Amino acid sequence: MSDKTKQKAVYLPTILLGLIVALIFLLAIFTYQVPATERALVLTMGRITSPSEGVEPGLHFRWPLPFQDVIKYDVRLRTFDGKIGKFEESTTRDQRQVVIGINVFYRIKDLRQFKTAASLEAAEDYLGSKMRSVKAAVLGQYNYDQLINTDPSKMKLEEMRAKMLDAIAPDVMARYGLEVTAVNFISIGVPDKTAVKIAERMKEERLTAASEIREAGNAKAARIRNEALLEKQNMITDAESKAKALMAEGDAEAAAYYDRFKDAPQLAAFLRKLDSMKKIMASKTTLILGTDTDPFNIFNTDFQALKAEASASPAPASAGKTDKNDKRK
Repeated sequence: MSDKTKQKAVYLPTILLGLIVALIFLLAIFTYQVPATERALVLTMGRITSPSEGVEPGLHFRWPLPFQDVIKYDVRLRTFDGKIGKFEESTTRDQRQVVIGINVFYRIKDLRQFKTAASLEAAEDYLGSKMRSVKAAVLGQYNYDQLINTDPSKMKLEEMRAKMLDAIAPDVMARYGLEVTAVNFISIGVPDKTAVKIAERMKEERLTAASEIREAGNAKAARIRNEALLEKQNMITDAESKAKALMAEGDAEAAAYYDRFKDAPQLAAFLRKLDSMKKIMASKTTLILGTDTDPFNIFNTDFQALKAEASASPAPASAGKTDKNDKRK
């Protein structure tokens, strides 16, 4: 191999490396990369030549400085809750004081307008001022119970959010190219002095409700007692009526037997002595008495005479049957 061939073989890797470095340098000068979370604004000789929405993510061609310059902006959603007046008092339509905090979600949408108008700090200053004024204006259109209420159906929070968004978004987009996508409530409260009044009013309402419940309970208890007393009286009256009826029936039946006993006095005395004996002998009792002592003199009774007396006396009957027998006789 000749010396020239050897020299070419030695310099070839160096030349290739130089070409690669030059290619990388040219790519760095004549191209630019836009990440997925950003958009690029291209300035040609100081003038914006790219679309208002910016250049989409990817690898793009460019002329080197000073012919073209590329400015990249983060277009992800940002949250902003204002800088001043975040928790100041606002007045509702019914003149109630509330402390409301809101925030917004926004992103840079119109890069051309944003670049021309001002910096991000200036845009957020204007956005905060707009949020403050719109919040006060919208809250002034609603009553307190439409903002704070135990019944969700009476609350108008979604409607308020929509009105705030409609009032903030167009103006901020036109001035600074910021797209406001949502307005949210981050806190809802009342001033300290109002909170004390609310607590007192709630206490009064609870006391009133408790008093009404007690009164209703007492009225119900009185009604139940009266009904029970009335039912008791009715039961007593019915029982007395039944007792009187039974006593009347018993007296009527007893009268029939009394008439018979008048015709058979010895039999009546015998039956009474027999009842007395049953009562005395009902329990285990030991008595030593003579047979001539009542009612034990029953053992000396002439049963044949009693039998004859009982046969001679007429049998007891009801009033109706007695009348029929009398008619037959």
